[in-house]
Amino acid sequence: MPIQPHRTRTLRRIKVRTPRGVKTHYKKRKPKAAHCGGCRKVLHGVPRGLPHEIRKLPKTQRRPERKYGGVFCPACLKGIFKGQYQKKQAKLEVGRVCIKLSGREAGSFCVIVDKKDDNFVLVDGQVRRRRCNIDHLIFLEQKIDIKKDASTADVIKGLKKLKIEVKTNKSKKSKPRPRKQRKKRIKEEKKKVEKPKEKKKEVKKKTKKTQKK
Repeated sequence: MPIQPHRTRTLRRIKVRTPRGVKTHYKKRKPKAAHCGGCRKVLHGVPRGLPHEIRKLPKTQRRPERKYGGVFCPACLKGIFKGQYQKKQAKLEVGRVCIKLSGREAGSFCVIVDKKDDNFVLVDGQVRRRRCNIDHLIFLEQKIDIKKDASTADVIKGLKKLKIEVKTNKSKKSKPRPRKQRKKRIKEEKKKVEKPKEKKKEVKKKTKKTQKK
């Protein structure tokens, strides 16, 4: 009977013929090589080893430092990116409703107003009217009938038809700021404003003559 640490089936049991008879050797199982998730080819950039051994390696040696590294081979990855790009370009049209993914306006609805190039579009709606990267947007199937470079009012009307509310901030009238004045100037202005005192007219009292009887 094997000793306690050799009773587990995680170790390989290898029968070896010796002059004294057949003996069993116990060795650690080596995990299989990493395979591509698409074509099932072997990924050569990923090391073979047990999880606790790979954990001790530096991050740069665990897997290739690229997107989907250690999951897809370069050929399959090229096809994935190409398919994603074609899907985005198909939906990249004026009036397409999107959801923003990044920034302080993440999760808000917006509409494509203009297409700048293959990577950037002009959006408006629940977000500020500005240029945005298409990688920061989720394209929805809904679409609004608007013209190119449509105004914000037209975009809000189209979103209301889809029952999407847009809050508008009312512009405040700018008031003139009060300017600080020096004390000397204030005193001078007060003197100018002060009117000269009017002299009171002296009223002479009429004395009544008493008539003697």
